[in-house]
Amino acid sequence: MPKGRGPGKQGSVQSKSGKPARKGEARSGATATGRGPKPKAKKAATRTRTPRTATPGPSPARRAAKPPRSGPRANAPKRRPPPATDTLPQGTEPPRELQKPSNGRAGSTRTPAPSSAITRDRASSRPETVARATQLDWNDTLRNARSPDDLVDRWARRGDELLRRLTEHGAAQHEYRADLRDGRFVWIAPEGRVSAEARAQVVCSWSRSTSVVAMAWSDALVRRSAIARIDGMASERDDVDEEGAWRVAMEAAEAAGAQYLYRVPTPHAWYFLALRDLTFAPDRESFNPGTPVGLVLRGLADTRQAIESRAEPAAVVRERMVGIGSALLHHAEYAYRDTDWVARLERTGRRMAHLAGMVPRASYGTIAAGRPSDDWIDRDLAVELIHAIALLEDEWNAFA
Repeated sequence: MPKGRGPGKQGSVQSKSGKPARKGEARSGATATGRGPKPKAKKAATRTRTPRTATPGPSPARRAAKPPRSGPRANAPKRRPPPATDTLPQGTEPPRELQKPSNGRAGSTRTPAPSSAITRDRASSRPETVARATQLDWNDTLRNARSPDDLVDRWARRGDELLRRLTEHGAAQHEYRADLRDGRFVWIAPEGRVSAEARAQVVCSWSRSTSVVAMAWSDALVRRSAIARIDGMASERDDVDEEGAWRVAMEAAEAAGAQYLYRVPTPHAWYFLALRDLTFAPDRESFNPGTPVGLVLRGLADTRQAIESRAEPAAVVRERMVGIGSALLHHAEYAYRDTDWVARLERTGRRMAHLAGMVPRASYGTIAAGRPSDDWIDRDLAVELIHAIALLEDEWNAFA
């Protein structure tokens, strides 16, 4: 049955006699805001019963003037909100800036009575409620810790400073050489003299083929010229990309107190050097490069061990050998030119490039030729590569 908004019971409409109207009767007492269908017109022959009681109902005008109720909860009494409770540990005092005098309003809660050692003046100044969220500190990070972006920006500015100083002295486009045994890092002019020099220490190395960062103090090859061990820093990290290697090197150089950071590529890895005491008036104007035996043997040994252990797929081994071969050819033309090491470096570099070409790769040519192109090197090819690399190691071990 449609709901009306008259003063009677919800869901019914009262007639003049005060009783609920029947289904066929007129709804003279219903308001105009009712949601039911329009009332039907009265019939002329409709019979109505006269009530026996003498108490008439309210008039239609009074019922229309009375405001309708919105629902059964309109006249329900409003409940007061629960008082605030103390969520701090027992005996905890709120800060003084949060303490306010009591306002005496109804519904406020008072703190427990103080002990006898506290005076009445101090007890009266205590707040009625204890502040909860304002006293919590959600930041549990170290306040003195610097963000990684600040670290990168700081070392980028130092790199710009180094380039600016080299440009001012005309050494920005000069070749650089590193002698880790003596701890020297120099820039050499085209005529062969040393234009700038700095003291160098090895921070860490990053292998592009294995994505491993090794700190210098744990590397037997450069341990003598490495920075001191840093407490809390791991000696080796796996699955590190180029950007991650730069961040590790920056953190270590920051802890070691380096002035500049320089990256030097080698046949098997990148080496990050910490530079200090840059000068443009070096004591020795000439530079004689050291022996490349250690770097060459390191690259050959790592490649041979990777093939023997089958720890790397064929594509990674191929890239490793291509990188070592191209790096040795570059050193022969650049760092060790006009020395007795040029011929040996060129021979080893070409040999490694030839061995890399023996590793098959998935292509239409290999499939048409019937050569296998598996993800891993097969046994026969692995034995042949290991034997060839071992012969190169024997040649270089004679100069070690």
